[in-house]
Amino acid sequence: MDRKRFVPVVIVFLVLIAVTRILLTYKVTAQGFDEPCHVAAAIELLDRGTYTLDPVHPPLTRIASGIPLYLAGERFPNWPTSDARIRNCNDVGNSVLYDQGHYLRNLSLARAAVLPFFVLAVGLLFLWTRREFGEFAGAMAVLSFSTLPIILAFSGLAYTDLGTGCMQFAALFAFTHWLEKPTMRSSLVLGVTAGLALLAKLTTLLFVPAGGAAILLVKCLIERRPAPAHNEVKSGWLEKLGVVLAVAVIVVWTGYGFSGGHVRESMQISPDSMPSFQHFPGPARDIARSLVMRDSWLPAPALLKSVATAWVRNKAAPPAYLLGKEKNGGWWYFFLVAVAVKTPLPFLLLCLIGLCVLLSRPLRWTSLAPAAAVFAVFCVTMFVKYDAGIRHVMVVFPLLAVVAG
Repeated sequence: MDRKRFVPVVIVFLVLIAVTRILLTYKVTAQGFDEPCHVAAAIELLDRGTYTLDPVHPPLTRIASGIPLYLAGERFPNWPTSDARIRNCNDVGNSVLYDQGHYLRNLSLARAAVLPFFVLAVGLLFLWTRREFGEFAGAMAVLSFSTLPIILAFSGLAYTDLGTGCMQFAALFAFTHWLEKPTMRSSLVLGVTAGLALLAKLTTLLFVPAGGAAILLVKCLIERRPAPAHNEVKSGWLEKLGVVLAVAVIVVWTGYGFSGGHVRESMQISPDSMPSFQHFPGPARDIARSLVMRDSWLPAPALLKSVATAWVRNKAAPPAYLLGKEKNGGWWYFFLVAVAVKTPLPFLLLCLIGLCVLLSRPLRWTSLAPAAAVFAVFCVTMFVKYDAGIRHVMVVFPLLAVVAG
């Protein structure tokens, strides 16, 4: 068998091994804490067309988990109107999962929807690594990534994190290609991937811009090209950047079903019970109050509500746990330490060796792009006060796998 056929066979073999290992966990892994909420939000959106139970997270990966359940006949619970109890997302999700004694089947269907994101992440990882370092490095990157405990664990749960890491990785890959060749085609691809990444999780608003800025900085430092002329920027880059933003907005709004609504009804607030918005920045505080007073119409109000909720949650500095200690607001080095102690040492060693090799060779900005993005993500997390586990920085693992490969 020649090399051109051998490497794809190896990749498929590695993926099959990983998928088999993931599938075998369904019967022995207990239900995750967040799985009922994700299932409930998905079924509500698919069955009722609303997204009110738990709009904290965007709907992309939740819809993926809900589609198999919906096709299997699961619907939003039809509780009697005489039941006055307030039902939360956990109640709805558990009702769907336990429906008619099909608990294991329903839980497995919801979890199986994460597998396409895993396969997509592996494919993108191989393509990016092969493009920079060759097919052997690509195969090694896939081997290291597909055997990481955190990747296997969250590929077997109906959580949003694996899908988020996959889509954020795809957006950074697309951005690197767009910087090389800012064509209309690459602009469309970047817009779609950026939109899907935001539809996966709000951390995209932090990690993708930070990673993109780091990649752009590395490109400018290595190429040392003079700044483009004003006319060139105005006619070329700005036009294509506008396409990227427009496509991303369309993708995000499509994910929310082109929904819209007035502020008071969507946010369930009124001028008489208006919150102080004390955690918002000064200008944003004034804008929020103005929107409530005017009862303005907004597109995708669930997205805006989730952004506001995430901002307040981070500013509230909830307690975090690290190395036997608990502290409100966590530590600036939380994610650095957590990744270091929860990632297998051989993988970290390969990453270190790969980085040393990269820096010892004639520098190419595209080769350094994944490492630069990892550095940027960790820098951003130093200012985050919601320290709740390394699954929230899932995007660093495929990026590190490129370096390890």
